[in-house]
Amino acid sequence: MQISEEFKNRFNKKGKSRYLHSANHVLADELSRKFNETKRFGFYLRMAEKYDHNLLRRIAGEVLETNAKKPGALFAYLAKAEGLRLKNDSKNSHISQ
Repeated sequence: MQISEEFKNRFNKKGKSRYLHSANHVLADELSRKFNETKRFGFYLRMAEKYDHNLLRRIAGEVLETNAKKPGALFAYLAKAEGLRLKNDSKNSHISQ
């Protein structure tokens, strides 16, 4: 048993999970832990793939400053609304040019 523990310690990066291998995974882990929804990691991973990371971090900060009963739900709503707004703004700028 001691060999397997030494093997894990030797090949696992210090303080980092081996499952967080991309920026999207790190952000999804960060958001799911902030909102105490670790079982919804997949949802946050999809958000990290779809939307800008700075946008998601800004929205997460705004949500955490509120006293929302369901901060994860509020975060999802605001992120989707902001994403749609940005998408519509970019479409309108292409049409007017």
